[in-house]
Amino acid sequence: MLSFEKIFSNWFDDVALSHADLEAGTRDHLERLRKGNDKDRFADLIKATEDRYTAYFGQRSDSATARSTGKGRTLTLGEAETALVQWLVGEGREAINYKIKKEADRLRFYPSGSSEYHRADHSEWPGLLERLDTAFKDLGGLLDTDVKAAYAVHRDALLSALKTQSGQKKQQADASLGSNAERDRLTLQLSRNARTLGLAFDEQPGEAASYFDKKYFNQHQPAGKEVKAPKPTAA
Repeated sequence: MLSFEKIFSNWFDDVALSHADLEAGTRDHLERLRKGNDKDRFADLIKATEDRYTAYFGQRSDSATARSTGKGRTLTLGEAETALVQWLVGEGREAINYKIKKEADRLRFYPSGSSEYHRADHSEWPGLLERLDTAFKDLGGLLDTDVKAAYAVHRDALLSALKTQSGQKKQQADASLGSNAERDRLTLQLSRNARTLGLAFDEQPGEAASYFDKKYFNQHQPAGKEVKAPKPTAA
């Protein structure tokens, strides 16, 4: 816990953290909490973070945070991604391996293995889908109709979710922000979440850290006190 606390202690107090990163990072954090919320173990963290997010980002919360009481954009997108990934690494891969005998042809679908799909973030999916579409077009004659149909259903669902996300960006960008005090309460809540996760995963700090994407938060630690350069000494 001490090492995790040291890593996360002041990450979210940094005034240099942009509104965009704070918003995207909080949404991403909420989605990760929901995915790991077995037996409601993170229910209190999710509720408190949703409330702080809503207070600061105002109307953005309705379409951006995917509150637990309904289905907003992030949850819909996350569900579509999860469904496609589960199919690609499960039934889809089994069917491809069974029907397509040449290893080089199989690699058209999985050039970096199935882990690539697990790691992909929202921005990477258009390119991944384009690659998959090409592979299914070129090699689909070797696959059963129901396999191609299943991919098409998952693909279309994810494309629809991505399109919805893109269409909401301007409205979200124009939404008003809350007060500095509300921002402080949100960043404080994120720090509390980090400490709570550190306790929950005391012996697995890497697991605790996985609930916060470094691309949003890692580069935004508070600046230390300014250190004045020493005066040159006389020769």
